[in-house]
Amino acid sequence: MYSENTNTNSVIVSSWERSKTLGVDPIKIENELLGGAELKDRVDQLRDFFRASHPILERLYSQLKKTSFMILVSDVDGYILRSWGEYPFAEKAKKVWLDAGANWNEHIKGTNAIGTALIEKKPVSVIGKQHFCRENHFLTCYASPLYSPSGKLLGILDVSGDARDHHIHTLGMVTAAAQACQSQLLLENTQHELTLALQETEDIFKKMTQPLISLDESGIITRINQAAADILQRPLQCCIGQPLSHWFHCEDLLSPNGPSVKKITLHPNYKGETKTWVAQTVQDQRRKNFRVLLSPAKSRNLMKAKQIEHKSGWVYDCPKVKQVLQTVTAVAQTEASILIQGETGSGKEGIAQEIHRASGREGPLITINCAAIPEQLIESELFGYEKGAFTGAGKEGQTGKFEAAHGGTLFLDEIGELPLSSQAVLLRVLEEKVVTKIGSHQPKQVDVRIVAATNRNLVEEVQNKRFRADLYYRLCEFEIKLPPLRERSDLFSLADFFLQKVAQEIGLKEITLDHMTKKKIQHYHWPGNIRELRQVLRQAAYKAHFIRQSTRISVEELWLSRDHTPMLLLRDQEVETIIQAIQTADGNLSKAAQLLGISRTTLYKKINQYPQISKVREQIKYNNVSL
Repeated sequence: MYSENTNTNSVIVSSWERSKTLGVDPIKIENELLGGAELKDRVDQLRDFFRASHPILERLYSQLKKTSFMILVSDVDGYILRSWGEYPFAEKAKKVWLDAGANWNEHIKGTNAIGTALIEKKPVSVIGKQHFCRENHFLTCYASPLYSPSGKLLGILDVSGDARDHHIHTLGMVTAAAQACQSQLLLENTQHELTLALQETEDIFKKMTQPLISLDESGIITRINQAAADILQRPLQCCIGQPLSHWFHCEDLLSPNGPSVKKITLHPNYKGETKTWVAQTVQDQRRKNFRVLLSPAKSRNLMKAKQIEHKSGWVYDCPKVKQVLQTVTAVAQTEASILIQGETGSGKEGIAQEIHRASGREGPLITINCAAIPEQLIESELFGYEKGAFTGAGKEGQTGKFEAAHGGTLFLDEIGELPLSSQAVLLRVLEEKVVTKIGSHQPKQVDVRIVAATNRNLVEEVQNKRFRADLYYRLCEFEIKLPPLRERSDLFSLADFFLQKVAQEIGLKEITLDHMTKKKIQHYHWPGNIRELRQVLRQAAYKAHFIRQSTRISVEELWLSRDHTPMLLLRDQEVETIIQAIQTADGNLSKAAQLLGISRTTLYKKINQYPQISKVREQIKYNNVSL
């Protein structure tokens, strides 16, 4: 019944056991079929694969055309999306629903090459009576998983035929074909990403008003924009291929151990209003090319940029984060728009503050959360409005965020949530640097540095037509990617930092973690990143102090999300902590707010928000009166 191959035997035996556990009937099969629209949707999801692999599958089909074999491709759920086969075997296969639209997952068909390869995630052959269902005993099937360039399982490539034509080398042929499909998909994906990267680079150099130069590792100019060519006093094309040292004293500008922010001076024979420039150098990921941004030297700015880590009030013991800060230091003083990308809670707003602090700009940092404003109010928030400009407008009008940030930095948080209709308006202001209040005809020039942040993949959003490509290129003159907390090496340094803050609020000398708590923290996924760590430790510290009167947090006080989903409000924990503080303060809300480290107003809001807190407070008041 089984193949003589020991490994195949174990795979088949395990699959049969699963089939029995799943309750698959080997005689009476309940087939699961897709409708035409559903099938089309699933094929569309793999359209990139089918486009890339078409010549390989055609070549494989031509080899099998005159045999009793057919080719099938399934998706990750086991649904056959496409099939290629010839009469008479293809007609025989249809009778057992071995055709497009049918589901060959193990829970439907029991042991079979497609379903079992999906489970095992490796090439599988199922021959004759190795199939769990009797009606499939005439089949011999060979299947190999298909993976995307990122390693995601896409589906299965299967070759099936008459069991009498089983051949030991067929599985190897199918596996080689699957690998060839994957290689072709990787090649096309790489070419596409390269095209996007080149287009992005070209757009940046065209649109950037800040002097920008790209150098190879020898200091030779490979690309330059017009603003930088004007400094060098040469036509743009004449600069390319020349060493930057022809114009500047910049001997150690590209030194791997040199500073990323450095003053460079034009040679005496070149005239210009500005002789000394601040050069911010950023290496690409391959560490072979450099981008150099130039801005007029301001000694105060340079010093401020170098002090960024000391004034931030944060702990940065992780090499990955220190690399991010070096990039921040490099671009902070320029006029380049910066896009910060990172998961929710990873510290994007903190990095925006760092950029503003080091920029030397005298104006304020103004933050606007693009996801929190209704679509119809976004323009009034960004640009402001005159009194009576629309129904519901304030009597005194309102200053927009752009105008409020004049001379400073505008931080556009959650930029990926901005509706397409508003993206066009934002792009126009970024290009023209002029705003007009709603209800006014008086345009106003604004000097604003833009920093945006998102947890979305904006490249994918652009490809899916949910985000404007021109706005993306305008915002992403420089990109800063923040590592998630699970990839950082300074977890416990951050934990100590947050616990020290909480200890100061409560009035304790210190708060520590016991051994088991440290282990749990270390192995947790932290989907909510730094924000979740801060909230979890704060609540645990309050529970340890107010419930156990301890300064050492135990594992029982640590509330972590079991399913690794981001914690939103942790309502139950919050309610419990507030109730404990009110009870400890014997109903005195001022004292309770002080114990919680929040304002009395905030505590009142929490009491009104959660009825159970209000009930506890009323009970305490009743008990005090009774006494």
